[in-house]
Amino acid sequence: MPPATRMRVIKQRVAVALRPALVAAAVLALAPQAAPAAPVASFVFSPPAPLTNEQVTFVSTSTGGNTPEKWDLDGDRLCDDAVGPVVVRSFWPAGAYAVTVCVGDGIDEATLMRRFTVRNRPPEAAIAFAPTAPMSGETIALASTSADPDGPIVSQSWDLDGDGEFDDAIGATAAVSFEAPGKHPVGLLVTDRDGAAGAATVAIPVAAPPPEPITPFPVVRMAGSFGVSGIRIQQLVVRAPRGARVRIDCRGRGCPFHRMVRRPRSETIRVRRFAGHVLRPKSVVEIRITKKGEVGKYTRFRIRKGRPPSRVDRCLPPGSKRPTACP
Repeated sequence: MPPATRMRVIKQRVAVALRPALVAAAVLALAPQAAPAAPVASFVFSPPAPLTNEQVTFVSTSTGGNTPEKWDLDGDRLCDDAVGPVVVRSFWPAGAYAVTVCVGDGIDEATLMRRFTVRNRPPEAAIAFAPTAPMSGETIALASTSADPDGPIVSQSWDLDGDGEFDDAIGATAAVSFEAPGKHPVGLLVTDRDGAAGAATVAIPVAAPPPEPITPFPVVRMAGSFGVSGIRIQQLVVRAPRGARVRIDCRGRGCPFHRMVRRPRSETIRVRRFAGHVLRPKSVVEIRITKKGEVGKYTRFRIRKGRPPSRVDRCLPPGSKRPTACP
């Protein structure tokens, strides 16, 4: 077969082999193409009812966008406050807020705005007082140490008589006193500018005042001459106010009595039964001067050989037989 004829046959065979592929390509070229999905904006947030200054997390659940989400967090209808699928923001003061997410694909843009309410935080009431260990009848200074995390406190009221009503004083400070010892409740109610309120109560421990000493305070004197055999008493004198009780105990050799109790009609008692008696060494004379509800006096003389008696002076708390150091 001549070369020209052979080339013609080859071209015909190639054209026949390519015809199905060309037909298929033409069909695909003529078939309608599916349009890309339009962007849809959506998001969720938590917590659903946030408090002031609490962190709120916004998460985009949008679809169809091919650019990063943009956010309007300040309510100005411009998505220019944050970029990204997740943003975090806190809000103050309390009230209604709106947040918008914007999502786009370069051609179209979709937006979604959601509204929510930020709740007010109530104030926290707290009370300080001084002195911390007051006595009955003593003035107690009260001070509010309350605080509000998201706004000013505009009202402070006190319950000073324990009746549950905050109508005894107003302001950041107050004063009170209690005549009876015991624990006395004091309350404080504070309110912020949004109307939220908080209350606190403290129990103030009030103690009874310490007893007063007998007035005038008793005086005890012993006079005599001493030697190796003891002391020869010339006089024992007790000065105590009227209404006091004087008890004298004597133990040891030479005691003219073991116990004597007197209630002086005058301020001076001369214990004449000791006059002229010789109290031997190691003998002990104790004098207790008491008066109901008052601090009394205790004096003890211990007789020594060849030396003056040793003397101890103490106080007697009301109702106690045991002497203690005087304040």
